[in-house]
Amino acid sequence: MRRHRLLAVPLLLLAAAFPAAAQEGAPLRSVEVDRIVGVVGTHPILFSEVLERINFARAQGLALPPDSAGQLALARQVLGQIVDEELFIAVGKEYKIEITEADVSAQVEQRMDQVRAQFQTDEQFRSALVREGFGTPEEYRKQSIEQAKRGELQNRARDSLKANGRLAPVNVTEAEVNAAFDRAKDELPRRAATVGFRQIVVTPQPRLESRLHARARIDSIRNKLEAGADFDSMARAVSQDGSAAQGGDLGWNRRGQMVPEFDRMMFALNVGRISPVVETTFGFHIIRVDRVRTSEVRARHILIRPEIDSVDVLAARERADSAMAMWKRGVAYDSLVARFHDPAEERTVPEFVYDSLPAEYRVALGQLPPESFTPVFALPDPGTGLNKWAAAQVILRKPAGEYTLEEYQERIRTQLREEKSIRRTLDNLRREHYVSIRL
Repeated sequence: MRRHRLLAVPLLLLAAAFPAAAQEGAPLRSVEVDRIVGVVGTHPILFSEVLERINFARAQGLALPPDSAGQLALARQVLGQIVDEELFIAVGKEYKIEITEADVSAQVEQRMDQVRAQFQTDEQFRSALVREGFGTPEEYRKQSIEQAKRGELQNRARDSLKANGRLAPVNVTEAEVNAAFDRAKDELPRRAATVGFRQIVVTPQPRLESRLHARARIDSIRNKLEAGADFDSMARAVSQDGSAAQGGDLGWNRRGQMVPEFDRMMFALNVGRISPVVETTFGFHIIRVDRVRTSEVRARHILIRPEIDSVDVLAARERADSAMAMWKRGVAYDSLVARFHDPAEERTVPEFVYDSLPAEYRVALGQLPPESFTPVFALPDPGTGLNKWAAAQVILRKPAGEYTLEEYQERIRTQLREEKSIRRTLDNLRREHYVSIRL
């Protein structure tokens, strides 16, 4: 522990914890401020650890109570939090959970970068670390890794308790939900204006000659791959997909994340095999699966899109107009979706913050009330640089304002249930493990 930082804690708190020394009027540097104030199992908790936590909280804006009784109560509260953490760590050891530096290095490096970014130069960064008692950046990183490992161990311990049915069951009453909302409502942000809608998006379709040309091209590419051409290099050179720069790598995917035709082929392939040509709404694909693990595959692909021109865009606009006219006449939405809608696009957006919508949607939806239809409007397609066409019906409209209990009650109920369950579980763990509080 960084003992010199304990000086940041007022003498009042030290006097509350060590009244004899304070009464003797001994100078601060001669007062022994460290002692064991708690034990969990065989692990001692030092008073300096409690003071470190308080100092950190003060740096985040915590105001210390002005009287010694209040300060001592705060110290006991912080000690209780440390005891809870140690209990979870003890559970982690029971389940033989091991956390390595590799498990937390990414988050530690991200935090290091965030802290370093607050300073204009490395020298300022190093000076601040020394001034705050963290030593060199290397020492600070080492401390951060240990803290992150402790935090991750606690998280996995909680997950293990849940997985093994050891989280205590609890009930949450309506009165508790109402009381929690009353306590929190003044701190809740204002609700933004939201809108919900369902839509039909019509995508331009290539003409037959364009599809035949694309099919001939993808067949030629597949022949080259069968002859030994490198898949990654070929994808970088010819694929018309955003994954081309990564050699066609699509990362890990579960079932249902891709369009159906692609999904079925991807999960049917053996590792390393090249698929037959697969046609989807995006074009023609060749797929290769690189790795497989439970419920997931890692694959890469090459995509060749049939060319689409202004004639195809105009034809799509006419189809969108037809779909809208039929929709307004009362034709069932599901049948129109089956006939006209691009399956790669969302059908229904139940509720969305209005100001966060793309500009095209904000203009089309405007302030239309529920049940109203938009005009047909253009949606730029970044994949082709041309337009898709959309028609939408408003299904929900909420103005900006204060959140209501009804909107927050399930979220509050879930949070209260989790908090109460964790608290009761910790109380049970205190009975199962040796815990001594000495403050």
